[in-house]
Amino acid sequence: MFSNLIMTYLNTAGFGLVSEAATNAGNELYKKFGTVGSAATEEWRDVEANVIKKKVADFIGANENNVAFVPNFSFAMNSIVQSLKGDEKILLYKNDYPSVNIPFIINGFDITWIDDEHNFSINLDKIELLIKEKQIDIVALSHVQWQSGYKLDLERLSAFCKEQDVWLIVDGTQSLGAIEINLSALPIDVFIASNYKWMNAGFGTGILFSNDEFLQTYPPKISGNNSKTVRVENGKYLYEPSILNFEPGHLNQFGFTVLNKAIEEKNTIGIQNIEAHNKSLTQKLLNEIINLPVHLIGDANEENRTSIVVIKEKNGLHDFLLKRNIITTARNGNIRISMHFHNTREDVDAIVDAMKDWTKI
Repeated sequence: MFSNLIMTYLNTAGFGLVSEAATNAGNELYKKFGTVGSAATEEWRDVEANVIKKKVADFIGANENNVAFVPNFSFAMNSIVQSLKGDEKILLYKNDYPSVNIPFIINGFDITWIDDEHNFSINLDKIELLIKEKQIDIVALSHVQWQSGYKLDLERLSAFCKEQDVWLIVDGTQSLGAIEINLSALPIDVFIASNYKWMNAGFGTGILFSNDEFLQTYPPKISGNNSKTVRVENGKYLYEPSILNFEPGHLNQFGFTVLNKAIEEKNTIGIQNIEAHNKSLTQKLLNEIINLPVHLIGDANEENRTSIVVIKEKNGLHDFLLKRNIITTARNGNIRISMHFHNTREDVDAIVDAMKDWTKI
């Protein structure tokens, strides 16, 4: 597919590059598995897991007692939905990531759908109106949309949901690692994210945050030996639900070790610096795109988006970019370009120059 190994990687929204240091951290753990075996796994389980969880919790501004380690967003979202009573009224965005919507659909919930405007923006005024009109119980939305890059105003949405006694569930997969997330400052009830995109931590791990009120109202319906939430007393099984219900079995020790190193790397740079860097690259790309014969999805500024820019695919543009070793995503007639902290202004120049050359064909 590629003419050489030098490429311009603009596809973190599809998969985030994993650093050599993060990979090495996981490999070192597996080397221990090959020499001391269970001694290494038990040390990780009893000591390192707690250290990593504290680091994850600090990264998202939460208490570690409200954080669970999960395999991915989809597993966690299904687990949350299974804990519901079934008669709740749900508000969803019709073009959201399928794993946000599908669990509610297949379980027969009463769903109110909201659409976007111009294939991009999601109108919060309409959401607030629908919450009142339809007496919504739960809003479940992605912080950043996977197909457009549109970024919700979580501060406004979470405050309104809190005011209306509406539960808010947020998919942070396309924002965590690119945007500062401080759950101590946002009244979000459930926040879930996979770590293989902007967290740059590879496949097989995710995080789930739930506040105490949601856990008490909707006790988890999954558990296992690792959860330690069921005990026997006088011959009876007693269930004491906690966030650990969402960790029923053994954890992905390799994956969470990689995540630990990835967070260390982001903390060294500073998440605010990462966000500012990404915004700068995004605005540079947007400024160039408006002068090219391509169709931009959404506004030509970074106010309501992260560093995801989507344009219409036409006349073989995506294939042309591939021949230039520029990696993006082609989906549903669009090209999704996404930039992260490792990208440079030269990377933006590379794709802009390629698009200019494409116009000459």
